Amino acid sequence: MATLYIRREVPDKLYKEAQKIALARGYSLNDYLLLMLRQTVEGEKIRRQRTKVLAKIRRNRRPLPTDAPDSVEMMRMIRGER
Repeated sequence: MATLYIRREVPDKLYKEAQKIALARGYSLNDYLLLMLRQTVEGEKIRRQRTKVLAKIRRNRRPLPTDAPDSVEMMRMIRGER
């Protein structure tokens, strides 16, 4: 397993707040920060995947035929059939 070192100074206020949250949740500071890092990385993966899917949807869009009914008309048709 890799070891991660932070080469910048962590502001005291940030460190203390993270430590306070970790303790309140029953974690060590190390475990809490590892959890936050994992959640951030997973969240970024999900955002990238969504971006790709949305781009694919946009690429594959097709315009409606010019004689297609509008949405209000379609709803009236559906409701009238029931």
